[in-house]
Amino acid sequence: MALLLDRLGDEVPITEEVVKAAVGNEGNGQEAMALLLDRRGDEVPVTEEVVKAAVGNYWNGKQVMALFLDRQGDEVPVTEEVVKAAAGNGRNGKEVMSLLLDRSLLTRSFISNAVLRIAAACG
Repeated sequence: MALLLDRLGDEVPITEEVVKAAVGNEGNGQEAMALLLDRRGDEVPVTEEVVKAAVGNYWNGKQVMALFLDRQGDEVPVTEEVVKAAAGNGRNGKEVMSLLLDRSLLTRSFISNAVLRIAAACG
């Protein structure tokens, strides 16, 4: 990704699908997202689907979500669907949920029966 951005610059389209692929990268999701935000921050779409992919990242969902929150703040959509995706992350969903609680982004209104069922099933 860095090579493409270095060589082609603004010609590289930063679409929702590109960002979802970056945040879903289980080996380097945090690094890929940091690169996109550093180089093209204003153009990076931070949609509910992107955030769901981030919190669902099995290996570094917490790190990717923390990066989003640090860089984008209030622009990061935290919805019940995002919380469900975090709760369903069997590897580090607990850490993602803890991050959301620590940042006061997870409120009682997001804790539906569906979220509780997913969390119970995933541990």
